[in-house]
Amino acid sequence: MRSDRIDKAENLQHLVLVRHGEGEGDVRRAAWKKGDNQAGRKSPALEEITDEGVGQCRITGRWVVDNLLNYHGLGNFDGYFVSPALRGRQSAAALGLPSAAWQIDPNLDERNRGIISGLHPKEHQQLYPQSFDEMRNDPLHWRPLGGEALIPDVASTTQRFIAGIKKLRAVIALTHRDRIWVAQLLLENLTETQLLATNSDSIHNGEAIFYTSVDPSTGESAGKLSWKRSFNPSTPNDSQTWQRISQ
Repeated sequence: MRSDRIDKAENLQHLVLVRHGEGEGDVRRAAWKKGDNQAGRKSPALEEITDEGVGQCRITGRWVVDNLLNYHGLGNFDGYFVSPALRGRQSAAALGLPSAAWQIDPNLDERNRGIISGLHPKEHQQLYPQSFDEMRNDPLHWRPLGGEALIPDVASTTQRFIAGIKKLRAVIALTHRDRIWVAQLLLENLTETQLLATNSDSIHNGEAIFYTSVDPSTGESAGKLSWKRSFNPSTPNDSQTWQRISQ
């Protein structure tokens, strides 16, 4: 397993990454787990959020206002960025953040899964057995036919996004699970082995992951993003408290 590290983002005081609310694709995959293999399909770019997803985002939006904007005395974010995917844009609107001027950024888009996009895992295995085995054996570097590998492809565009916002004080980005998962390499100084030890399924719909350079105990700035916490609107009591990022 490779253990290369990717440079961390610095200079930002606050960065919030939010996964889109529950979408039609999430409902479809949940149905698959229950044996309903005939659930309807849409192009991932056209999938919409559900009423549940709207509710998740509204709860998260209130949390962001209370625990970041109001707590740190910020009137608003310096940058509001969103995936071009429809469910991403719908989720950003559902957050209900005051004075939000969302900018679409292709560097936050859903990972391109190429010709297997929308396929049931059994179909993937039957139609493209080599691809399926590569996904299982090396998920970070597996590249779907016609699609993107998490590393280097998704990591590279995520790094490009972070490099572009370094001079802003406070930023919120509405994006997707795989991109938030890989962003931990950039923001937390993890090795690939450490990243694989985390579970991407633990990044829930509507979840906000808040990175800050401000010590939550003393209020002093470390000069770079050094602490993180998360909020899951579906189970607020299970949300993570402050953690120090590895240096």
